[in-house]
Amino acid sequence: MRYVLSSGGHIAGIVNPPGPKAWYEVAEPPSPATAGLWREGATRHSGSWWEDWAAWAGPRAGDLVAPPPMGSARYPALGPAPGDYVRG
Repeated sequence: MRYVLSSGGHIAGIVNPPGPKAWYEVAEPPSPATAGLWREGATRHSGSWWEDWAAWAGPRAGDLVAPPPMGSARYPALGPAPGDYVRG
């Protein structure tokens, strides 16, 4: 298990793009028993946790595959993505 602590809140840390104020902390396993011990052993990095996550997840993600077709016999797709409602 690998834990990363971000400077952003639950919304800002996920949807905001990387910016100059962003930072994150990482401590490699094994994780200490308490949050305080984890924080003492963590390393602080400038930037967004997104790049760290991409570097970690990439080798574990497997091959890219084509998505399944949209719709079904019961619920057919109304048209190609992104849809007429977006272009309106």
